[in-house]
Amino acid sequence: QIVRINGDGSIRLIYNGSKANATGTAQSINTRNYQFNSKYNDPAYVGYMYGDADAETFDEVHANTNSSTIKTAVDSWYKTNIADKGYSSYISTAVGFCGDRSLYSNSGGNGIQTDKDTRFAPYGRYASDTATFNCANTDRDMYTVAKSDGETRKVDGNQALTYPVGLVTYDELVFAGMDNRHLNKLSWAYSTNHYWTMSPSLFIARDGHAGEWVQVSYGWLSSEWVNSSDGARPVINLKVDVKITGGIGTTNDPYVITD
Repeated sequence: QIVRINGDGSIRLIYNGSKANATGTAQSINTRNYQFNSKYNDPAYVGYMYGDADAETFDEVHANTNSSTIKTAVDSWYKTNIADKGYSSYISTAVGFCGDRSLYSNSGGNGIQTDKDTRFAPYGRYASDTATFNCANTDRDMYTVAKSDGETRKVDGNQALTYPVGLVTYDELVFAGMDNRHLNKLSWAYSTNHYWTMSPSLFIARDGHAGEWVQVSYGWLSSEWVNSSDGARPVINLKVDVKITGGIGTTNDPYVITD
């Protein structure tokens, strides 16, 4: 399913199942649900990757050192279904995936105290009814792959990924017509199964839980604890120079591409 055309002309796609007209968990990889992270009791665990939850600075807590549970699942899917099948040449490595961990409000001061509530920037955009395709801290939160030896392309972002794959963001779903205030089951983004974004929401000290934004089956967006089980729908980007050699782009006659 096409999500959008990126600024460089590459095409962002979201996994929509292994057969036409898939619904529910069939739109999630391996037709099952996943935790965003099995760890949940620290603000660190809102990250698609995370650092040391016991560290003393925001940057150490939110370093891109460890893979979340869902990143591990998404990476495994990509390796098996894209890399190992020889499709990597179609995938852009110049476009990243924003897991925006910048702060909206935090009474703890530095975002690492588990006895204080923390709300991240995507929650702030919910509160102000806005959305953006900009990533506030690209060095930390724009997930990209590193350059290979001898490669000359420019690489922005954190260069922390092994594979050029991520998840959809809160903002992309808002631009698709989903929000937290209205039902919308007509958007392309709607699924009858809850599924994860890679956009942090909040950490609530009273509950000792970190939350991430999800699309819920009722037809809106909501914050959900990261140790809940929801769908995993990987997002990839087709290179700008891929060519269509067949198909008309419908479910029954999809595009066929080559490089």
